[in-house]
Amino acid sequence: MNQNSIKVNNLSKNITTYYNSNNNSFTSQLPSNNNNINKKNNELLLKETRQNEQLLTINEKEKLLYTRSRMLQIAQERNVYKKKIIYTLIFVILAILILTCVLYVMKKKRLPKMNVAKPSMNTTVKI
Repeated sequence: MNQNSIKVNNLSKNITTYYNSNNNSFTSQLPSNNNNINKKNNELLLKETRQNEQLLTINEKEKLLYTRSRMLQIAQERNVYKKKIIYTLIFVILAILILTCVLYVMKKKRLPKMNVAKPSMNTTVKI
């Protein structure tokens, strides 16, 4: 039993030293890993804030684009209304001009007045 006990003790010591050496290497790597994780985390946070700012900028530009397109639509509607008014005025002016020409031509073409003798004072009317 003595030899078995020595073997077990040796085995136990080997396991303990192995565990301690691995544990020391892990604990020595923890701060560097923790620093790397913190750096990556900070980089990700910066990227996230940049992305949020870009999203806000995109939303503002979409609103600006919507207002500009609405302003363009209103301007086009006003132009259509003004065109209708201008065309109506041109039509009225042309209608008056044509009507004036027609009346002038009709007046010139009217039959000449017949020379009907007016009753004079000397004529007697029989009843």
